[in-house]
Amino acid sequence: MSRADRAEELPAPVADRELIAALRADLDAARFTNERIAQLLSADALAALDRDQFLPAELELSELLAAEPVPDPCAVLAQLWLLGHPIPAGQLQAALPQVGVQGLRRLNLVHQVSGEPERGERYRPSVDLQPYHAEQAKGLTDLWVLSDLPAAQRQDALHPEHVLGIGGASLTLAASIHRAPVARALEIGTGCGIQLMHLLDHAEHVVATDLSPRALAFTEFNLGLNAPALDLDPEDLGARVELLQGSLLEPVAGRRFDLIVSNPPFVITPRPADEQEQARYTYRDGGRAGDELMAELISGLPEHLSDSGTAQLLGNWEIQDQDAWDARPRLWCDQLPAEVDAWFIQRDRQDGAEYAETWLRDAATERDEVRYRQRYSEYLQDFASRGVEAVGFGMIWMRRRPSAEAAALPSWRRFEEITGPVEQPLGPVLGAMVSRADAVARDPQAVLGRALVVAPDVTEERHQRFGAEHPEVIIARQGAGLRRTRTTSSSGAGFMGASDGECTAAQLITAVCSLTEADEETLAVEILDLYVEGFLQT
Repeated sequence: MSRADRAEELPAPVADRELIAALRADLDAARFTNERIAQLLSADALAALDRDQFLPAELELSELLAAEPVPDPCAVLAQLWLLGHPIPAGQLQAALPQVGVQGLRRLNLVHQVSGEPERGERYRPSVDLQPYHAEQAKGLTDLWVLSDLPAAQRQDALHPEHVLGIGGASLTLAASIHRAPVARALEIGTGCGIQLMHLLDHAEHVVATDLSPRALAFTEFNLGLNAPALDLDPEDLGARVELLQGSLLEPVAGRRFDLIVSNPPFVITPRPADEQEQARYTYRDGGRAGDELMAELISGLPEHLSDSGTAQLLGNWEIQDQDAWDARPRLWCDQLPAEVDAWFIQRDRQDGAEYAETWLRDAATERDEVRYRQRYSEYLQDFASRGVEAVGFGMIWMRRRPSAEAAALPSWRRFEEITGPVEQPLGPVLGAMVSRADAVARDPQAVLGRALVVAPDVTEERHQRFGAEHPEVIIARQGAGLRRTRTTSSSGAGFMGASDGECTAAQLITAVCSLTEADEETLAVEILDLYVEGFLQT
């Protein structure tokens, strides 16, 4: 069975401009937004929804609708799309009067409940439609995101052609992008188009690719539905957006971009001898063995970056027995051109069993016990056969420097593990750190010639035994951004304690070393590192 044949088994939204415009007007009139839903439901019910527990919201909405002579349209739509409940035709028509029930059916958004004539004409959602509060340059904007029904609203496992909606990974990536204005942007593996919609806020033109034609259909629908908020002409989406079907970078051969963003299908999946392609989950499985898809993507990105162009993506990498977590990322970076900078941040690490459980749950495979045990065993056998101890997950930033600058400065390659909580959005934090690293690389003495002060979110911790004269460990801790902690030398702590903005860093280094007999060059290196990481600022 081909991918197109598989896609025909599921409804895809129909991009009818007039009906989509009517739906948009109805959603606006119903105030189907996160803000309004938060007014209808208690904090406990909202928290339960985040855990895929629907009963608290179900009880509250049922009580609310029963008490109103005219049902609140937002409450009706919340029952339909947040809970997946069947809605009487009359209520649905009243909640969305312009598009109407028949319009929803023509768009493939709902289907009639069969087999219960005694309960009247009722409709269930065929797809998921969620309100989304997006942060844009002009402020917070209300959008709607159409995708396939999540596992929590289905009775069976996900279909291989499933189109994922708003999830933790997509939100993490969106909050981690440095939102500088660019002319040309690319999203690889657009899915339902969440990253694309964010890119349109600061990119003049965006190309979005996906292997799945169904995913591109959802993306086109979402662009039309949110066209006014995204500054798009619904009659001419192609003026700013290009949707291309194909794998990874294949559809954009020979083209370069100022920014590339991707939440690629990086999930490591066993490749048994009897594997059938039609069983692969297109949204997460790129069909390669191990982490080869990530290796392929990392190696291919540089030729699609313009001078000073950047790429930001999420990914997995295998950790072999006894290897450091960054062995695979370092191997990939060793094969990159000298003009390419790279920064890997490992945010999580799972052993083979944990990893298998995570992705089997993701597809609701546990609903078929025989299939679950089979796939779980295949994961464990695959990892054992290749000596894989664990899998790392994290964020990747890359940049292609202009040739002249690349010849003058060494490549900037950074690998760090930060597994604790961070403060989102990280995009501005990552962008600011890169700027500081650039300043140090170009002219470290110029940085040391400025007055540096401790960032306002940074605190000091000292650890020592009772009765000890001096601390054994001094730690600087960030309370914002990446929330790093790092051990400092006693002279480094002395520098930070005396950094009141009155003296330049170079002057203060000399003064501290004269008192502590520390080496000035060594302390200067430490201070520059603290500056790059944001513990110190100008």
